[in-house]
Amino acid sequence: MKPTDKNFLDENAFNMRWACVEEGHIPLTAADWDIQVSSAVNESVTTYLQFNSFPYGNNSGMKAFQNAIAFHFNQRKKASIQSEEVIATNSAAKAIDDIYSFLLKEGDEILIADPVDFLLSECARRKNIGIKRYQQRSSGIDLAELNSLVTSKTKALVICNPHNPLGFVLQNEQLESLAEWADTKGLVIISDEVWSDIVHTQESFTSIRAVDSNAWIVYGLSKGFGLAGLRIGAIIAPSEEQAELLSEKQGYARTLEGASTLSQIAAIAAIHNGWEHTQEAVSLFKKNLEHAVRELNKTEFLACEMPQGTFVLTIRHPSTWNTEMLCERMANEARVHVVPGLEKWFGPGAIGSFRISLASTEEIASEGIQRICSWVNTYGSTL
Repeated sequence: MKPTDKNFLDENAFNMRWACVEEGHIPLTAADWDIQVSSAVNESVTTYLQFNSFPYGNNSGMKAFQNAIAFHFNQRKKASIQSEEVIATNSAAKAIDDIYSFLLKEGDEILIADPVDFLLSECARRKNIGIKRYQQRSSGIDLAELNSLVTSKTKALVICNPHNPLGFVLQNEQLESLAEWADTKGLVIISDEVWSDIVHTQESFTSIRAVDSNAWIVYGLSKGFGLAGLRIGAIIAPSEEQAELLSEKQGYARTLEGASTLSQIAAIAAIHNGWEHTQEAVSLFKKNLEHAVRELNKTEFLACEMPQGTFVLTIRHPSTWNTEMLCERMANEARVHVVPGLEKWFGPGAIGSFRISLASTEEIASEGIQRICSWVNTYGSTL
């Protein structure tokens, strides 16, 4: 795997990353690649650019993009979807927002994990949608706990699979139980499968649409293919009719919304011609994670477990430590930046932890881990 040019990253990698930190600092922060993407992406975009023309694309997405997403899920994620159910979106975040807007109204409630990526709660909060949080563990999600949270206002169960930041992967049997439970409760499942290309278990990833034909899926190509800056995502609706209704309500049918054609061109190439590259990247990320887990657990103060999916790692610290102060000191003194486990990022369940991203070269990942371990071993007893 080829590293991305460091000078390029220093100028262009934002969102708490290289362009946002001082020279000599290592940002193990936002989940973005520090390695080059598949050459097929560049080749496809270059070929498209030779025509020197940028016409409007289809409102809900280029047909080739819709076909590529359907192929990707049907062939690699055990799903059963039709291309007409796919809507190209300007990022996975926009996909979450649009699904919430379409399915929910002010005063409704959703069930989401604690902790979980902040976008799943942030999009709800902005619409005055109530949030009830459940625990997710390596064994799955407890249906009894879900039962205790359901009220007359509850409309949806939101799952993040693979889970960010804990890295849990829901397997087929667990998904079947959740689908059956949601059906008996009259709830729709919204599945965030943005991380579904980064799985470290022996069993391949199973999409919610393998077991629940009524579920909605959020997908993006930033994690599995390194296309974060292209802001390309997708909604997978449970039917062509539902896709058309969402497109109309959210403005896709009237060009108020839509995804860049260039981003879709890149996504098509990545899916069809960059999958082998992704598998090589997953191997690298897994190696980085395994090294980090091994070294961090050697310290007296930190604890973590190898995630089943994703390239992020949640690290627990002593409950007496102040997470925000800890992360600030590591940034200033160890010159390594992490994401603190604050409620605003992941929910109350993240308290007492911080998250690191290891989609980098072995050298950068190893140096970052070494700095964290060395600093914690030196100052841990005084924190």
